[in-house]
Amino acid sequence: MRGFVSVGAVVGLWLVAVPGLVWAQAESPRPPAGFRALFNGKDLTGWYGLNPHSVTGLTGEKKDANLAQQRAEFATHWRVENGDLVNDGHGPYATTEAEWGDVEFLIDYKTVAGADSGIYLRGLPQVQIWDWNQPYDIKNPTRKPHLGSGGLFNNTPGTTGRDPAARVDRPFGEWNQFRIRQIGDRTWVWLNDTLVVDDTPLENYNARGETIPAKGPIHLQTHGGEIRWRNIFVREIGPNEARQRLAAADHVRHNRLAEGLALHVSFDQSLEADFSRGDRQCYVQQGADLAPATTTPEVQLVADGGKFGGGLHFVKKNNHRPAYRDAGVLGYNNRRWGASVSVWLKLDPDRDLEPGYCDPVQIVGDDLKKGFIFLEWSKDETPRFFRYAIRPLFPIWNPDNVQWGDIPFAKRPMVQVEKAPFSREAWTHVVFSVDHVNDKTRPQIGRLHLNGKLQGTIENWDLTFDWNPEKVLLVLGAAYVGHLDDLAVFDHPLTEGEIQTLYRLPHGVRDLRP
Repeated sequence: MRGFVSVGAVVGLWLVAVPGLVWAQAESPRPPAGFRALFNGKDLTGWYGLNPHSVTGLTGEKKDANLAQQRAEFATHWRVENGDLVNDGHGPYATTEAEWGDVEFLIDYKTVAGADSGIYLRGLPQVQIWDWNQPYDIKNPTRKPHLGSGGLFNNTPGTTGRDPAARVDRPFGEWNQFRIRQIGDRTWVWLNDTLVVDDTPLENYNARGETIPAKGPIHLQTHGGEIRWRNIFVREIGPNEARQRLAAADHVRHNRLAEGLALHVSFDQSLEADFSRGDRQCYVQQGADLAPATTTPEVQLVADGGKFGGGLHFVKKNNHRPAYRDAGVLGYNNRRWGASVSVWLKLDPDRDLEPGYCDPVQIVGDDLKKGFIFLEWSKDETPRFFRYAIRPLFPIWNPDNVQWGDIPFAKRPMVQVEKAPFSREAWTHVVFSVDHVNDKTRPQIGRLHLNGKLQGTIENWDLTFDWNPEKVLLVLGAAYVGHLDDLAVFDHPLTEGEIQTLYRLPHGVRDLRP
């Protein structure tokens, strides 16, 4: 028989199967301390059939008839066999009669080739289960079974946590084990003892942008092939524990931001960085050399003119471009590069910018044909588009050797925002990140967030660079006219939760520093 070891009702840590031992038919599931069994191992008590998508848009008698039919069909497609809850790959989803809010949820599953499944929390899709042997299909770019199971698949494409952090699915024929914690909308997923989703908000699939329900049923979604489930246990998380866990998670977010901080420039008193892992000096390019930067009539420090104290004001378009050396700050390397840049901007692009492209922030190397990363406003459109672009090696993004402006928008490696929330009255928070640049073993991706919200991603590109690491610079104010404040670099791609924490810091990045 299978045994369990409890390591504490509150912590609710993972349970390890004893190799080679199986359930006896007469045995009832034995939940760990603090948990209760949702499946008794003998029959379908406590469960009914419901595919919530099949009743979308139905009302009145039609909805009632559909619901009744699904309940009637449930036992046709679901059965109990040797202590396992088994679905034949068809029919309505197994749905708990009870509804659940903040929980710790444990479940084992075993699936077959071609099956597609998932676990709905509070009636919302879903912690995804894939046949991870399926190849990636560029024609369906947001579907990535090859990355493995456990991600929050129905979150916005490109958000962190939508795909799992690692692929840890076991081979067909072996049991996989989930541990899922949900408090409010924040979700953690462990698959086979590996944390694959870390403190990620579960989005409201049924009403995008709205808060998820306080309670809802758990659905076991199945289609496409047989799937078996067992050891289905749940532990309710009370209000006190929920507050403690969220406070601890917020502390982890804050600490991870603080530990990942590589550069911070407040512009309170000078162009020099307040903190840097490398060179704190601010430079300007003079021919092939770098010289210490100073303010000019066109590039001024303004006391109390920033989002958090002093700020930097680019008064008019000019060639004086303050820059910071990588030197361990951006961490560029030719194996696997990930980093994030955070900055606050204030301007009205259509009234303040002069004609032509305008780049408030760039990352450059020794040759623009070896790689180029930039934020820009377009030069022709009204209102002007805001963009984040990652241009890898020149032959990759521009095989036809044409001008950037002559390439159709959809064929450029960029995120384009047509109505970005910039104004003279309010500051706008911009975060852009790179993930797995120069690494072909994982998806290479760039993300753009404005005021804490994902605007889009750069995906399905070969993001290979060939910079000389000693020549990499973070450059400000290329034809930019407007205000800029609280520049920061982090040594990893920030998660959705970290970006929310960063956006809400009451005093900016200085709150992360001792």
